Amino acid sequence: MKTYEMMTREDLIEELENLRKRRAEWETLEDQCMTTENALLNQTSDLNKRVKELNSLYSLSRLVEEGNSLEEIIQGTAELIPPAMQYPEIACARVVMSDKEYRTKHYSISDCKLSRDIIVDAQPVGVLEICYHIDSSKEDNCRFLPEEEDLVRAIAERLGRIIERKRTEEALRENEKKYSTVAEMARDGIVIVQDNVYKYVNRAMTEISGYTTEELIDMNFLDIFAPEYRDLLGQRYEMRLSGEKIPPVYEAKIQTKDNRMKDVEVSFGIITYQRRPADMGFIRDITERAKAQEEIRRLAYHDALTGLPNRVLFNEQYTLAQAHAKRHKKGLGVILLDLDHFKEVNDTLGHNVGDQLLQVAGKRLSKLVREEDVVARMGGDEFMILLQEIDDEASVTTIAQKIVEVFREPFMFYGQELHITTSVGVAIYPHDGEDIDTLLKNADIAMYRAKEGGRNSYNLYSQSTKNITYQ
Repeated sequence: MKTYEMMTREDLIEELENLRKRRAEWETLEDQCMTTENALLNQTSDLNKRVKELNSLYSLSRLVEEGNSLEEIIQGTAELIPPAMQYPEIACARVVMSDKEYRTKHYSISDCKLSRDIIVDAQPVGVLEICYHIDSSKEDNCRFLPEEEDLVRAIAERLGRIIERKRTEEALRENEKKYSTVAEMARDGIVIVQDNVYKYVNRAMTEISGYTTEELIDMNFLDIFAPEYRDLLGQRYEMRLSGEKIPPVYEAKIQTKDNRMKDVEVSFGIITYQRRPADMGFIRDITERAKAQEEIRRLAYHDALTGLPNRVLFNEQYTLAQAHAKRHKKGLGVILLDLDHFKEVNDTLGHNVGDQLLQVAGKRLSKLVREEDVVARMGGDEFMILLQEIDDEASVTTIAQKIVEVFREPFMFYGQELHITTSVGVAIYPHDGEDIDTLLKNADIAMYRAKEGGRNSYNLYSQSTKNITYQ
């Protein structure tokens, strides 16, 4: 390396030029470093501002998540703003809503003020206000930074959304309380079914079913229904969930906890429960109504004195039996009978004994026939019998003979024997007629032939029916 003493003039000029270049490079590098430093300082400042903003918004969200009341949230909002300001030591804040103030501890009004409206449902409902307390001589220099204005605006907007949500939640709670009260007071059972199990039941449902609320919740909803209805109810549940149309109201039976059966009227519809589809059902106990309807039907189709079917029900049963007999190529027997000299019983012993005689006569007849056969009272002392699915004439004449014989046995009333006989007429479907009116008319003719022959016997409408088989 050359020393300066050894350098020529040209060498010195070249070295000087190099030194100037290096100086310029160092100056450029220094400028770049200063620019970078300033950029870092600015970024750090921006990050600090952003951290303050996020901390404020996070604190506001935490107030909500902790389940605070709306008033507590608004008060907390006022208190969290000053620490986020550029000069927290001289900052204060308040929220004014509906003539109420929520303020920081040392709040006082100042000309150095920043405020933003709180908007709910597109309407201003209050104002968020921040003040700086500075010397009166410096009030002309009062100025909020853009990031402070952004933060206050963001908090005001967030507070508006929180107030809107809280009001909605409060309205929902009030409605839920209202509907819950109505549901608990309702006389009908009200249930919510989701994933095939009960998620809600009201008090009436526990009374109808006999189960407690705790026992019903999470129980398969089909378990309380009578077995014969479960498939139908399960199918309709799936159909409702898939959007298919089904009858809105239908009847079923509930099997209570103590194994009693209750008639119920059921109505279900799809609702949203806990953000998922569910089935809401109304179950009405119609046991008493069903009993009343059954009693009305019984009175309409049964004889009041003997409890036997009357002429109306007898005709209906014949229509069904005839269709079955025709399909299976079977015969039917129609028997008509009355009590010989029954009028004399009423005249000599009184109508009370006569009524009792008719009741006992009905019971004797019912014991002679099969369960599927029908014994009915036509009126007065006349009875009708429908024998189903007969194969030949003998099937009917055997019963006719037994009727005559069973009436030969004495009747006991008040310790005394009463002897009475019967006359029986027989008509057979389809030989003696196909409709019930024709068969009864022909059986009546046969009965009077029996009376003409001395009573206490049976007679067939046509002797030509002997030995006919229906196969």
